[in-house]
Amino acid sequence: MSEVRLLFVVVPAALALAGLFMIVGAVRAVVGVRGLERSGQQTTGRVVTSHVEHSTSGSGENRTVTSRLVETVEYPTLDGRRVRAVPAYSDVGMLDRSGTDVRVLYDPERPERFIAPKGDRMGTGRYVGRIVFALVFLGIVAFFVVTSQDLMGFAPPGF
Repeated sequence: MSEVRLLFVVVPAALALAGLFMIVGAVRAVVGVRGLERSGQQTTGRVVTSHVEHSTSGSGENRTVTSRLVETVEYPTLDGRRVRAVPAYSDVGMLDRSGTDVRVLYDPERPERFIAPKGDRMGTGRYVGRIVFALVFLGIVAFFVVTSQDLMGFAPPGF
């Protein structure tokens, strides 16, 4: 196999691996949220602080800045301990709930792992959106690999 053909396989394979990692991360988030909603211990906590966290990517004219609100919630566990931590997953967007009481669902085995949804159920739409995006991305990568190999005279069996 020539170096050019190898590049037309290795580069898409690396992109596909990135897409698979995106899917795995999003599925883990959805499973984690749904697991805490299903079997988490419920209590009431208080948002003690919140701050906006900024992150940047790119440089120059392509530089983008994203912001997200990070809450610190304090709540009691069934055994009387007080936990003060940041939720494992958050759906509050930029809604500042500082000083308000919130519903907390925590893992009894690891109380620092919890969610404090803004409604009755935690929104997982952004994670489902990531899964759909990654699947479409993987489809495009697969199409590129098959088409490029066919154009170079090397098609996998069955194509």
